[in-house]
Amino acid sequence: MTLVYLNGEIVDERDAHISVNDRGFVFADGIYEVIRVFDGKPFELERHLDRLERSAAAIRLTLNPTADKIGEISQELLTREGGGEAQIYIQVTRGTAPRGHAIPAGVTPTTFIAIRPALAPPAEILKSGGAAITVPDDRWARCDVKAIGLTSNVLARSKAVDASAYEAIFVRDGTVTDAASCNVFAVVGMTLMTAPCTNHILWGITREVTLELAREDGIDTLEASFRVEQLREADEIFVTGTSSGIVPIVTLDGAMVGTGRVGPVTRRLMELYELRTGGANALAQAAWAH
Repeated sequence: MTLVYLNGEIVDERDAHISVNDRGFVFADGIYEVIRVFDGKPFELERHLDRLERSAAAIRLTLNPTADKIGEISQELLTREGGGEAQIYIQVTRGTAPRGHAIPAGVTPTTFIAIRPALAPPAEILKSGGAAITVPDDRWARCDVKAIGLTSNVLARSKAVDASAYEAIFVRDGTVTDAASCNVFAVVGMTLMTAPCTNHILWGITREVTLELAREDGIDTLEASFRVEQLREADEIFVTGTSSGIVPIVTLDGAMVGTGRVGPVTRRLMELYELRTGGANALAQAAWAH
């Protein structure tokens, strides 16, 4: 039996039902969060809940239950489901109401929480690096809101899969933003670069942690817009995400990145992230040991 939380109750997933008039189904009118769990402990839970609140405020959605209560429910559900290596999925929609574009008055949000298996990149990609492609960034102008309407991301990631690549990197008017499900970093000389937190990227939690680790380790960092041409000339590229951790990219649009191998800055940050999380890139660590 798989337990989930839905609108005030923890129930068997088979007994969890949502109306066809739910605005998440009809309009993709909702937000979500994914929180990685290492050895039964949610990683950076408070930051994720803070982002859930920011996303809710951005679309004029009042969380009910509150973010703190959602955190408590997630912990309880995690305990009841056995903890271990997993991820918490949280989705909040506007709720159920007759179809109409304007925000309805008096509607109660639909809140859903589930514990899902952890989704880690293949060990070989963590060890030797993966491929990425660039795609036009045709998403809406509020990518900082973690909204459930992800059609552009789905299509971009599908293009990557079709090209036998790990990730699709978005380019808006020649400028690198983020990726289908990750943030993007480039190492240029002695500097670690990533796009700044604007409305054109998702403000990734793993992105924040990676920057903190780099600064603590004495690596120069720069949060600034950069062109796709600079990305192509980078010495190293990697992407970061809640599910993936830090993933090295060694080819971009079929061309070799740097030496074509996982670079020293990327590898160092993967090691630091492993220490911080106690398991984020354990597969890579085991592979390097051999």
